[in-house]
Amino acid sequence: MTTRALQEATLLVLTALSRGSQHGSGIITDVREISGGRVRLRAGILYAALDHLRADGLIGVEREEIVADRLRRYYRILPRLTPALQQHLAPGPDLRIGNADRDATAAALGEHFAHGRLTLDELTARLHIALTATMRSEIAQITQDLPHL
Repeated sequence: MTTRALQEATLLVLTALSRGSQHGSGIITDVREISGGRVRLRAGILYAALDHLRADGLIGVEREEIVADRLRRYYRILPRLTPALQQHLAPGPDLRIGNADRDATAAALGEHFAHGRLTLDELTARLHIALTATMRSEIAQITQDLPHL
């Protein structure tokens, strides 16, 4: 496996995960779609990229489940993803978010409040938006002026 292939795979995996949590075969499908069919990840490269991203603290395991007697792990991007890396991800549609996204945003806002980056009034207003948000753009709007944790 070449370093270039792993770097490209890593970026494509992050792009796929920027759309929401995924398991391995879902990531492979998304990468094929994102690349217009040009890149077809094999399991070895995918899991090397996932291991690298986990070791760097950029992604984590959201949950695990057993499907047809096999373990299936769902991966997701951690809030620590930097704006510099985020700008390299392929733009995607404004996707709907779920409770895990709302909860992660609320936790991040709490951390920013604890570090003195937000006043109590700002925290309250942003938490209201975060906990009622339905689209990714709503979350991005209330966190764009804050550093990533």
